[in-house]
Amino acid sequence: MSDGRPVEKGSSFYLGFLFLPEPKRSALAAVYAYCRHIDDIADDGGRSAESAREELGWWRTELDRLFAGDPTHPVAVSLLKPVADFKLPRQPFQDVLEGCEMDLGKVRYETLPALEGYMARVASAVGLLSVEIFGYQATPPGRIRSFAMDFGYAFQLTNIIRDVGVDLDKGRIYLPADDMREAGYPESSLRRREHNAAFTALMERQYGRAKSYYRKAREALDPADRRSLLPAEVMAHIYEGLLEDIREAGFQVLGAAPRQSLLRKTGRAFKAWLYCAGMADG
Repeated sequence: MSDGRPVEKGSSFYLGFLFLPEPKRSALAAVYAYCRHIDDIADDGGRSAESAREELGWWRTELDRLFAGDPTHPVAVSLLKPVADFKLPRQPFQDVLEGCEMDLGKVRYETLPALEGYMARVASAVGLLSVEIFGYQATPPGRIRSFAMDFGYAFQLTNIIRDVGVDLDKGRIYLPADDMREAGYPESSLRRREHNAAFTALMERQYGRAKSYYRKAREALDPADRRSLLPAEVMAHIYEGLLEDIREAGFQVLGAAPRQSLLRKTGRAFKAWLYCAGMADG
């Protein structure tokens, strides 16, 4: 087992890190390493699903050891201090495990609520851990949960839109089946990678849904907490900017995944800082 990969320089996560003091940066890096490690287990194309499930099962036991104060894996050991210092709950760590495990089977989602169940585990759970590290004071707990959940949905749905073709290569389809039927775009068309009016309509629906998640997340947050939650907004500006780029390019996502340049990401990070400082609109 590896020790987990470091945060990639120039990534959305890395740019969000830059706005944090060292203790919080280290804590978030440890959470990131855990999530990447668990994701790598599920995404390793060189191993069987049975082997991956076995290792994820081992990690369930390792989480028990972590929260008992006696972990054995270096990634879990690095989480000891963050869990203690920021009172991080166990359930989101467990949810990440369950979400990655869902990727080991036949990935199809019939409805939006079913897809949200997946996104809550692989993305919103990370948000619930992150907000405890970032810190907040004015936003009530119920609304901070909504903030984390909806930003998680927004980020993951943006990834799903970006990675339609890449996921198809892995045999995974995250677009809800009922949306595909309503748009008149069957799975057979997706497998043939047909970019037509029906596909555009399907993707416009996902785009509108993602924009709604971004809006609802921001509406949940008390403006007094914007500065402390700046790292989340940095990532939101970068992800939402990518979403707009994809739409402007006509949803060309059936092949390689669209990417952003570091310069564009940095500009969007700066815009997020202006927004959180009250100097610009979102």
